[in-house]
Amino acid sequence: MNDPLQGPRPRRPLRTAMMTAALAVALLANSGPAVAVDNGALGIRPANEADFFHFSLFPGAALDATAIVTNHSQSPMTLLDYPVDGTSTPQGTFALAAQSDARSGVGAWAQLNADHITVPANSDLTVPFRISVPVGTPPGDYAGGLIIQSPPVQGQTTKVNGDTAVRLDVIQRQGVRIYLNVAGTAVKSLQHGDMSWQQSGDALTFTLPLKNTGNTILHPSAKLDISGWVGANTQLAFDTPESMLPGANLDLHAKLIQAPLIQAGNAEATITSEAGTGHAETTINYAPWLLIITGLLVVLAALYGSWRMVRFVRRARRAIAQVSANEREAPQSAVR
Repeated sequence: MNDPLQGPRPRRPLRTAMMTAALAVALLANSGPAVAVDNGALGIRPANEADFFHFSLFPGAALDATAIVTNHSQSPMTLLDYPVDGTSTPQGTFALAAQSDARSGVGAWAQLNADHITVPANSDLTVPFRISVPVGTPPGDYAGGLIIQSPPVQGQTTKVNGDTAVRLDVIQRQGVRIYLNVAGTAVKSLQHGDMSWQQSGDALTFTLPLKNTGNTILHPSAKLDISGWVGANTQLAFDTPESMLPGANLDLHAKLIQAPLIQAGNAEATITSEAGTGHAETTINYAPWLLIITGLLVVLAALYGSWRMVRFVRRARRAIAQVSANEREAPQSAVR
């Protein structure tokens, strides 16, 4: 059936492009970092804390809390309101999961009275919720958040190359973090993998994999000491993540912009966090082999040319000496 707003049913390339655009917008709207913010139109924050919610509960316990949603616009706004789990991104930042993601922690334990709220114009609305920690929950740090999400704002449909239609819809998503500590024995443990390096042009990039194997949130940092018989010793700092949730994996990176042309040495990383101090090492051995081989070939060619020249000169001298000797002997033979 034709859509009266869109006209006749589009051809397959047109429909495919529209579906792709819609999917891209959905992913954009429902993933990525979301923190307690106020963008001037909407905002969400804890009722009794300055930035985020911070709770501590025993397994089997529950508590009630309140978030405040602010509508700065001149019209009432109806919003989706839902809890999600927190995650650590590969870049080391905190993020709130997508609405469609499975919930196993804070996102599953937080209960709201309704999944939609209507905030009057220029007003604050209190949003009560309850967090219930199941009996038998392992101790440690958990993270999540409350999300408010506006209805999609449909964008204009435009054509690309005269045949492909693209439409981008905008969804605003804001969230306030919830940090929850379940009482019990805290385990602070950070493991590191093998440090590696990669050469690209004049730069060296070092990669240090980390994993939070404990049950507490960690804030690691790392320094890198490079030493070798070529070039001066150098100290670098790895990029510093915001945090690492329990179970999170993360790669730290450090970059040496102007590396020596040739290096044979070691790199040692010192990792510091609430779990203590650790060390990781790797060897650095590289050289511009193509340039070296080319230079050796040039030197060998020059040596070979010099050797041929010396042989030529020696042969020429012997030939000249032989001719001179023959000329001296010839008159004596004539006299006889």
